[in-house]
Amino acid sequence: MTIRSRLTRWLPALAVAASTAFLPAQGRAADAPPVVRFQDYPGHGNLLVRVARSKGWCTSAGITCELKPIPAAPLGLQALIGNSIDVALAPIEVVASAALRGAKLRTVAGSAVSNIFQIDAGSSLKLPHETQGYPAVMQDFKGRKIGVVARGSATESFFAWLMQQAGHQATDVTYVAVGAPNTAFAALRAGQVDAIVSWEPSGIMCELSKACKVVFRGSSAAEPALLKAMYGAGAGLVMRADDIAARPQIAQAVRKISQQAEAFVKNPANKAEVLRISASYFPTDSMPQGDVIAQRTLELGLETNTFQAMVRRSAVQATLQYMQQTKQLSSLPKVEDLVWDGAPND
Repeated sequence: MTIRSRLTRWLPALAVAASTAFLPAQGRAADAPPVVRFQDYPGHGNLLVRVARSKGWCTSAGITCELKPIPAAPLGLQALIGNSIDVALAPIEVVASAALRGAKLRTVAGSAVSNIFQIDAGSSLKLPHETQGYPAVMQDFKGRKIGVVARGSATESFFAWLMQQAGHQATDVTYVAVGAPNTAFAALRAGQVDAIVSWEPSGIMCELSKACKVVFRGSSAAEPALLKAMYGAGAGLVMRADDIAARPQIAQAVRKISQQAEAFVKNPANKAEVLRISASYFPTDSMPQGDVIAQRTLELGLETNTFQAMVRRSAVQATLQYMQQTKQLSSLPKVEDLVWDGAPND
C-alpha cells in the first residue's frame, strides 16, 4: 500500500479521533468494535457469517460484522482489493487466478468446502449408462448440447475435464451459454439444451418439477479421484495479506466465528433456526416453493458436510493440479500464497 493510499485510508479516522478527543472514553468511536465488511450472495449466501452475526458471536469476538451483497466471486475479489469490503467469499480457483495476476490474498477460513457443480439432464434424454454412474454415463452426452454459465467458464472447463477423464474428447459435445441456475433451468426445461452444468438450486428445481434430474454431483462424487481429493478447498473467506499483517486480530476473529457457526449449523437441532436466519437475509416466500428449495439446499449442504471452517491444504494443492489440467492456470502458485498460516486445517 502506498503512502498516499495509507493517508487516504487513515485521514478520516484521524479526523474522527480529533473531533472526539474531549469526549468521555466510553463515548469515543475508537472504543467501538472495528467494522468488518463481508461479501454475501443471494440464496444461502455467506451462511456461516450470517449465523455468527445473528447469534451475536461477531460482537463477542470483538468485531462488527456487516454483509455486502456481491453476486459473483471475481467481483468480490475486486471489491476486496479495492478496499470496498474486508472479507470476500471466493473459491480457491478464483483466488489462485488473482494471485497469478499479482494480488496478495489469503483464505483465512473455509465456508462451503465441497465442489458445487452438478450435471442436470432433461427427463426426456436417454441415458442408457446412467445406472453405471461416472465415468460410463459421460458417453451418453456425446453429440448433445450442454448448457454452461458462459463459454470458457469454470462450468465448461469442469464438464470438459469430466469428459476427458472418462476417455472422451471435450469437443464431443456442443457448449451453449445459459447463465446461472435460474436461466439454465429454464433453458433445460424448454429443451434448448439436453443437459446443464450448474449448481443448487437447479437440481432441487429439477426434483420438484420432474422436468430434469441430477446425473452427477461434484459434492458427493467418488470419481474422478482428483475431484474427491479437492474436497476441503471449495469456497472460503478471503482477506488481503497486508490487512492480515496489519490487523491479525481481525483474521483471528473471522476464524473464531466461522468455527462457532460451523458447529451450530451442523447440529441437526438447529436446522429450523438456521433456515430462519438465512431467510431473514434472503426471503424465499416470493419464490414458487421457495421454502422447500431453501430447506432442501441446506439439507444437501449438511449431507455432503459442505459447511466447514477448515481449509485443507492437500485439497488446495489438488485444486491447483486440477486447474493446471484444465488449462485454467499457466503456472501454479504455492499453497502458502493462497492460505493464511492460521487458517483451520482438518
